[in-house]
Amino acid sequence: MQSVAQRTFTMVKFAGRRLTIGSSDPDHHAEPPHEVEIDAFRLADRCVSAADFVQFLQDEAAEPLDHTLIDCIDPAFIVHRAGAFELRPGCGNFPMIQISYWGAAAYCNWLSRSEGFPLAYDLEQRTADLAGGGYRLPTEAEWEAACQEGRPEDPQLAPDAHNSADAGPACRALRAGETLAGGFLPGSPAPVPVASLPPDAAGLHQMLGNVREWCHDRFGAYDAEFQRNPVGSARGAFRVVRGGSFVDPAHTLTATTRTAAHEDTRCEVYGFRVVRQG
Repeated sequence: MQSVAQRTFTMVKFAGRRLTIGSSDPDHHAEPPHEVEIDAFRLADRCVSAADFVQFLQDEAAEPLDHTLIDCIDPAFIVHRAGAFELRPGCGNFPMIQISYWGAAAYCNWLSRSEGFPLAYDLEQRTADLAGGGYRLPTEAEWEAACQEGRPEDPQLAPDAHNSADAGPACRALRAGETLAGGFLPGSPAPVPVASLPPDAAGLHQMLGNVREWCHDRFGAYDAEFQRNPVGSARGAFRVVRGGSFVDPAHTLTATTRTAAHEDTRCEVYGFRVVRQG
């Protein structure tokens, strides 16, 4: 019998609208700025935590997760021992890291099934149905729209309000290494718990900094033409990641900055949050 997910995040509703995304700054890899129109969506107020994810890994009714989609080598909040996944002590509130794009997609499918929604992903064919209504990864247009709403004036990042390479002492004190959580070392760059820093104006935690977030889109050049519900390039194994991380300088953490990562990447600077239509 499928387990019912006990998730730590809540879903924040955003109205559909027309907006400009992108940047004229070449360092953001988001040229040219262009208009898009997106439908209403609900975005998780925080990244999926290790405690959220381990429920999926331990659910005997869930689809088996290909172990190549997750890296349990230190530093790691979840480990694989005696053929089973375990949450390490004191690690539940930290973001799920070291998970590939398709590992994140597998969690989305499990969450959809648990709550009675259609599945967004065919994991064998590696395809997605964004219109089905199930949980999935956000398009980068959705991600950027939500980030813009939370930071309408885009003020300079406060050192203790964002976990970047330039984080202040109060933020650094929350990092995993200070309690040796997950094998991170004291004084080392590391994630902080998913809702340990103040939310933005939209109620979203750590859209900028902490961990880079997987988006649905394949990475590619922007088109200057207007698009409705854009979903990225049609081909390619590199996906868009947004928001920056604890190893990135504060000045690179903006609503428009976009980078690329191979969809099979499993690294401690990558995490994800989920979205649903409507």
